[in-house]
Order: sequence, then C-alpha cells, then structure tokens
Amino acid sequence: MMHHDTEFQGFLAEFYDLLHEGCDDARLYPILLKQYGHDILELGSGTGRIAIPLAEAGFRVTGVEYEQDMIALMERKPYPRDRLKVLQGDARNFRLDQRFDVALLACNFIDHFPDARDVVAILANCKRHMKETGCVIVDCSAPDTGYMAASHDREETFTFPTARGTEIRDYFRPRYDLLNQIEEDEIILEEWQDGRLLRSARTEEKLTWYHPREIRSLIREAGLSIRWESDRLPLDGQAHPIGPDADNMIFCCEIREPISTDITGG
Repeated sequence: MMHHDTEFQGFLAEFYDLLHEGCDDARLYPILLKQYGHDILELGSGTGRIAIPLAEAGFRVTGVEYEQDMIALMERKPYPRDRLKVLQGDARNFRLDQRFDVALLACNFIDHFPDARDVVAILANCKRHMKETGCVIVDCSAPDTGYMAASHDREETFTFPTARGTEIRDYFRPRYDLLNQIEEDEIILEEWQDGRLLRSARTEEKLTWYHPREIRSLIREAGLSIRWESDRLPLDGQAHPIGPDADNMIFCCEIREPISTDITGG
C-alpha cells in the first residue's frame, strides 16, 4: 500500500538519515562552533543528525523541529539527554526563555520556505534568541541552474541498501521554474526484499533556492549583518569567497543593533 506523507513523515522520514549518510557537516560543525560558545539552537533539527554530534561534543543543544515523526526518530537514538532537548515548533514564531551563542540553520533549511518573508521572520526570530555576542549561521547549497535545466522533469532512480538486508529504491523527478526559483519534486520510495515489495510512499514537495545576493538582503532585512561568508565551513580560520563554482554558501551573521531584553517581545 502506498502512503502519501510529506518528505519528513512516515517512511520518508525514516529515509532521511540514509539519504544523508556521508555528509561531513555533522562531523565538522562541532569543530567550527567551539570558538562561538556552548549554547546552540538548531532549527530543523530533524532526526538529530547534527544536533546529536554537537551534544556528544559537549555543547548544550536545543532543537526546534516541526515534524513529530522526525523527533520520534531522534528519540530512538542514544544521545546525551542532559545536553540535547528538542521541541516541536515553527521556526518562524517559536519562543524560548533562553538566549544562545549560535543559531544554526543547516542543510538547506531556508530552501523549504519559498516565501522570502518567512525567511526574514525566521532570521528575526533567531535574532530574538541570540546573546549579544551570538551569531546565526545559514548553510545551504549554491544553486546550479545548469544542472536544473538539464534534469528538469527527468526521473532518476537511486538505490540504497539498508542494515536490515532490504533495498530502498528512490524515484526522484524534479521540475524547475527557473524564473520564479521554484522546485517541485515528485518522490516515490519503495522498500524491497528478495524481489518482494514491502512498502512504498509517495510525496510531492515544493522548494526554492536563494542566490547569494538575495540571502545578503534577507539578512539585512532581518536586522542582522554578515560577520563572514564562505563557500565551505572555514575550519582553517579563513573564509573562502563564494565564487561562480561554489557548491555551498555559508553565512555567519551577527546583531546589527541592540536587542530588547524581553525574549518574548515582538
């Protein structure tokens, strides 16, 4: 039976960690963030892919995640309960009675908000929750419009072996509106074992992508300024320019003007 969930529910949520195996950001962020402080806020903390390594490295981590299924998957994992807490909430309007050294928006988080006003609301909400010396880190892929044009409306199939001896087949068909910067993906997941289909799920998701100049404008609109920007996590202490061949875009933002002492303020 095929279920219709979002990308972050049910079978599709279970697939998230398998899809992101091999990504090195979960290993690198604990190294990078040591210089910024110990209190970390991660938006879209998902299954704890980044939050758990941060907590294991000694950081105090608070995650905000919208999808309960992703939180449930994280809860099944071993992690330091005293250093990692996650609440179900909306990144645009959650409120916590705490301020943080770093607010982390990793792994294309802002691309899930096609309305740029939502991104401004998210950044402004991060600002409310930052310490005076804190920063907001926005990490997303650089758009490859040439690839988008070449892969438009073409289905690709990917296979992933699982630890339980099954095979997951991922049928992925993207459609791009290059003028309006909208990506609509059709995803079908199937799990097979010994030639038998065990389960399947289908979803459609709508995403966007932001160009560097847009992100800089959204950061300014939210009342933040850019401390540094780089095409990779600057573990060597040096930011690397976001050039025409960049694969990633990372912006570290800081407060541009004094903030209210009322954490629940507007």
